[in-house]
Amino acid sequence: MLNSEKTRVLRVLSEGIATGTTHLADGIALSPCADFTSEELLKQEQQVFFNDTPLLVGLTADLPKNGSYKVETINEKSILFVRDNEGEFRAFSNVCRHRGAQVVPDGRGEAERFSCPFHAWTYSTQGNLIAVNRERSFGPICKEDYPLVELPTAEKYGMLWCKPSPGGSVDVDDCLGGLSEEMEAWKLDRGIYQTEQIIEADANWKLAIDTFGENYHFDVLHRDSLAPSIKGNLQTHDVYGMNYRMVFAYQSWEQIVESIPNAEDWPFMGLTLCVYFIYPNTIMLLDFQGCDVLRMHPVGDATDKSNTYHAWYRSPQFLMYMAERGQETHPTERITDFNSIIKYEDYRVAESTQRSANSGAVEHLLFGRNEPALHHYHNAHRRGLHRPAMEILQVA
Repeated sequence: MLNSEKTRVLRVLSEGIATGTTHLADGIALSPCADFTSEELLKQEQQVFFNDTPLLVGLTADLPKNGSYKVETINEKSILFVRDNEGEFRAFSNVCRHRGAQVVPDGRGEAERFSCPFHAWTYSTQGNLIAVNRERSFGPICKEDYPLVELPTAEKYGMLWCKPSPGGSVDVDDCLGGLSEEMEAWKLDRGIYQTEQIIEADANWKLAIDTFGENYHFDVLHRDSLAPSIKGNLQTHDVYGMNYRMVFAYQSWEQIVESIPNAEDWPFMGLTLCVYFIYPNTIMLLDFQGCDVLRMHPVGDATDKSNTYHAWYRSPQFLMYMAERGQETHPTERITDFNSIIKYEDYRVAESTQRSANSGAVEHLLFGRNEPALHHYHNAHRRGLHRPAMEILQVA
C-alpha cells in the first residue's frame, strides 16, 4: 500500500475508534436466498466467472524458478501452470493431444519437460509437442500442429492471472480496477510460498466469500478466537472497480499509538489487517506475517457446495524478524490456527445459512449498513451477470 494511503486509512480507523463508528452503507440490502440455491444462476456463474473471466490464480512465489509448475483440477478442468525455460509464466489445458489423458498429476514440482503417463507423448515447458513415442509405428504427424492448448495468462505485481478458456488476453491493470499501484507497493513478488490446502464446505461459493465481508460478527462468533485480537464492527470502505478493500484494527491499537506520539510513525502493519476482494472469487489477507490468498469455487452443478483454495505466503521481513529472535512458526501451525476459525466457526455458520436458504424458510438475507463489503461483493457479481443491484431498504 502507498504511504499516503496508509496514513489516510490509519486516520479513518483512529476516528472510528475514538467515536465508536464505522463506515455505513446507504441502507439495508435484501439478498435473495435464491442467489444461493438457483441452478440456473450457478450455470451462468460457472460460464461467466469461471470460464470467461481472468482469475487471480496465485502469486509469483508459486513458480519460483524456470521449470517450476503447479497443476490444479477444478470442476474437471485441469490446468498446468508453469514457468517455462525462458522464465515466462504460461498456462495450458492439462490434456494430452493424443488421447486426452491428464499429462501432469495435480500438485507442484519442477520439470524440464512433461510426459503423458498414457503413451509418453512429451511436451516442453512452452507447451510444444517434442516427442511422440514410437512415432514410426504411430504414423506421421506434424508435431507443430499438436501443442498443449495454451490459455491466456499475465504476471504483474507479483500476481499470476489466467483466463481458464482459450482466446483473448489478460490485462492485469484492467482486472485490478485502480489497485495497480497498491498491489505493486505490497511487493507481492517477494513473498515466499509456505503451504496450501483445500477447504470443503456445504455452502454456496458466495457464502464462503461473505465470511470475509465484515467484522460485525467478531465479538459474537469469534469472541474467544479473533475478538481478543481484532476490534469488531470497525472497518474501512474503499471500492476499486469490481474490487474492494477494507482494513481492520488490532485490539493493541491504543497501547501501540500511545507509545508513538507522532501519527506519521505509527506502524501500519502492526496496527492493521488488510482484506481485499479481487473480483470475482478471491480474498487476499495481508498482515505482518505475509499474505493469504483464498480462491472460492463452486463444485460442479451443486449450488450448496464450494471449495476454497487457500495458499499462504510469508513475508521475507517476517522471516528475518523471526530468525533474529531465534523463533520459528511452522506452516502447519498457521493452517491449524486458520482452520480453527474459518473452517470450524465461519464456514459452519455459512453451512447453516445454506441449509436455511435450501429450506425456503425466508426469501431474503439482510446485509446491514455496517456490512458495506457484502453490498459490494454481491452487487459486483450482479453487474458481472447484467443483473440489477440488490433492493435497498432506505434508512430514515
